[in-house]
Amino acid sequence: MSRDERASGPRRPLGGRIGTTLVALSPFVAVALFFLVGMQNAWAWSWIFFLLIPVTAIIVYGPRGRGDD
Repeated sequence: MSRDERASGPRRPLGGRIGTTLVALSPFVAVALFFLVGMQNAWAWSWIFFLLIPVTAIIVYGPRGRGDD
């Protein structure tokens, strides 16, 4: 660990507890949106909501993520 990393302190997820909660809930939201939109005869496009899962994690844990390395 470099001196700069120690001086800046531990890295936290964006949004703190709210951010981690959003990451945890994103799979359930994606499934719900998949079925809600799919039932409107949009099955061909409703799969796109599953991209919400990694996008949410990238936003919350992105470059300034947890730092467990």
